[in-house]
Amino acid sequence: MSRTGRSAIRSVLTAKDLESFLKTYKIPKRFSPTLPGPDESAECTPDRIALYTLAFSSCGVRYPLSPFKIALLRHFGVHFSQLQPLGFMRVVYFELSCVAVFGEPSVPLLCMFYKLISDGDWFTFAKRQNSVSRPCYSFMPTSTYPKEWKSRFIFVSAAMIPESPLPRDAEATIEDNIPALT
Repeated sequence: MSRTGRSAIRSVLTAKDLESFLKTYKIPKRFSPTLPGPDESAECTPDRIALYTLAFSSCGVRYPLSPFKIALLRHFGVHFSQLQPLGFMRVVYFELSCVAVFGEPSVPLLCMFYKLISDGDWFTFAKRQNSVSRPCYSFMPTSTYPKEWKSRFIFVSAAMIPESPLPRDAEATIEDNIPALT
């Protein structure tokens, strides 16, 4: 399933999975969380977005998104539903590391260590090969999250993450400038 496009994937979640997810992660009912129909893919619409449950259970993503995560999405012009869980895991670890060490994370600082790359219909953050510094941690998992993450999604109202930019074209060029050190 590694290169399967978004339009070919169907959700395998059950009503019990949905109920458990909503309760565990306190997703408000006002965002109309629903299971996709048997013929519905993970395609987002202006009214609803796909929410990958493994981003929450395996990667530490929580609602509401932090101001740093919103700034990151805006900076790269990537919609929340376009980031694969491992990419979000890197963002969560980076954010927690910054808070633990010196305070607030920033997008330019994250860009010193990671770059946004296209991964089929999704995006992820990869380590920079030409970073001016070593990675801020060396214990980051590379592929320990379940491989079936693409088929574990629900739909929620787009109002859940109104700050998220419109979906980015996976074929568009990604600006990859390392910010100047300050």
